[in-house]
Amino acid sequence: MAAAKPLEPFTERDFLVYERHRQANPEYDAIRLAVRRKLKRLADEVKVRAKEEGYALDSMAGLHRPYSFNSFRVREQRAYLCRGAKERKKLASFFGEALGKDAETHYIQTVLEVSIDAQVVEAALRIHPQAWWDGQNLKKRVTESEDGMKEWIAGLKALPAGFGLRMDDWKKIYWAAAADRSEMQEYFGTYTPGDHWLHLVRELPHEDAVAMGPDANEWILTSLMSLLPLWKSILWMP
Repeated sequence: MAAAKPLEPFTERDFLVYERHRQANPEYDAIRLAVRRKLKRLADEVKVRAKEEGYALDSMAGLHRPYSFNSFRVREQRAYLCRGAKERKKLASFFGEALGKDAETHYIQTVLEVSIDAQVVEAALRIHPQAWWDGQNLKKRVTESEDGMKEWIAGLKALPAGFGLRMDDWKKIYWAAAADRSEMQEYFGTYTPGDHWLHLVRELPHEDAVAMGPDANEWILTSLMSLLPLWKSILWMP
């Protein structure tokens, strides 16, 4: 059996194609496709490692070319992992025809994501606003149970340095390493499943990602794997 092809390091051009004056230019689609494949391989590697630890995930990749879905502008590239198809079908079956399509859609989920734009590489856990079943599950557990709050804070503090909790497109960051009850009460007092994104993000500046070579890939893999316990704890199932 042939050895797996090594993961490719990030290069300067991987970031340049997401600068504003190139985002709508289809001439850069080939480079963005190469980046898409690079990110998808990272997501696939997380899927393999996660399976060895008992987690079942599916991996997907975002659009690499200007299209109506991204307003004909590729601002960033992403690959992500979500519930496996079997678990999504269970959700869809429970919610029925009206809501089932959302519940089964791979991106309307709580996802683990690697993304890149002109400035940074991000490793993140995100709860889609429409995945209100997961968002509400987390909010209820944290706000209605002291043990739930303690477990959430402990999970945040167990993450590698640099993770920050954000809400939607708001600028405030709640640093995971310094998480406390007061800050989390403030966050979840405002966070509204169905309306807001939840982002738990670790960033690697593009200069560092290029300089690190192959080590940047391990930074991403380690970051995403560290999020698995929190990801699992958020998921709601009927």
